[in-house]
Amino acid sequence: MKNLSLIACISRDGGLGMGNHLLWRIPEDMQFFKQTTMGGVVVMGRRTFESIGNPLPGRQNVVLSSRPLDTPGIEWCESSSDLDEYLATRSEPVFIIGGASLYTMYIDRVNKLYLTEVDGTQPADTYFPEFDKSKFLRRVIKSGEQDGIKYNIIEYTRKP
Repeated sequence: MKNLSLIACISRDGGLGMGNHLLWRIPEDMQFFKQTTMGGVVVMGRRTFESIGNPLPGRQNVVLSSRPLDTPGIEWCESSSDLDEYLATRSEPVFIIGGASLYTMYIDRVNKLYLTEVDGTQPADTYFPEFDKSKFLRRVIKSGEQDGIKYNIIEYTRKP
């Protein structure tokens, strides 16, 4: 799928979250996330949706969950095959936004990864899957620092 990307903010050790909360709250990362995903499709698991609490405005919100969701503004997919069928019908950019199981499910199928790589660690119970970086071109979009901790917003594009 040409228009499929992953987007996440990760610690040096790949940490994503703790107790269903993000490890890092970096305003510039949040702004990048919003600008990048606006007008596209955001795909998330049920726990990620619950942590956000409501549909993200300006985007088609899709939640993969075995439990039915009857929430206005949410497209519900019961299984990964349902999700694959749904995504095959989309022409706009699609972003997997979490959680870890969805990242693992799609990491070998995406063309791009947008990772805010934080040069620090915090206790985590959820991690981003490892991937072969040699299969991707790496471009630093932005570098910054928040509360004394450096980070880079990186675009990884799969090599042809």
